[in-house]
Amino acid sequence: MQTMSHKPLIIGHRGFPARHPDNSLAGIRAALAAGADGVEIDVRPCADGTWVCHHDCRRARREIAAWSRAALRREAVPALAEVVEAVPADRWLFVEVKPLAVAALDARLASLVALLAPRVARTRVISSSLPVLTVVEDALPGARFSWVFGELPEWLPTDVELSPKHTLVEALLPHGRPLHPWTVNRAGRMRALASLGVASITSNRADLAVEGLRG
Repeated sequence: MQTMSHKPLIIGHRGFPARHPDNSLAGIRAALAAGADGVEIDVRPCADGTWVCHHDCRRARREIAAWSRAALRREAVPALAEVVEAVPADRWLFVEVKPLAVAALDARLASLVALLAPRVARTRVISSSLPVLTVVEDALPGARFSWVFGELPEWLPTDVELSPKHTLVEALLPHGRPLHPWTVNRAGRMRALASLGVASITSNRADLAVEGLRG
């Protein structure tokens, strides 16, 4: 098997969705057990302000912001606090803060910072919203940050790393920026991106990434 001279971080996308529900504690633990360097999760606040791990803004046609924490617990939706506890301090936690009005984020910011600050050295906050990233970066010094996008933007911010869709990597290489592509599920593409020097690879198949890139 070919050995890669550059070894990007392997990040389980929403845990291990190839085998477990998205953003579930079982998926997070499975990705780490498979050898991933960390996991990526989606977070947004529910009705009482608790940060929970859920990708879509709705569940059963109802806004997550209207769900109580107790109701989401019955639906097996974990709180961010549970995920922080489940991810060891030496593994990475990529926290995608879903788009949120700045006023709403300000109201919930202290609780988010309190959860992430103790493990800031291995935390990357990502978002498709640059205003969200700006607010969190000001409140959480020491963390890493990157901007999520699925199409080539007309311009690139200068003060944040990039989390592009993996098909955009080659076009972004001339900018010389650290790249954290998603979602990469084919072994050949994983190896190609590693050879291009990306900083991390986010995959639904943490096991396949570990086997293909680490041997």
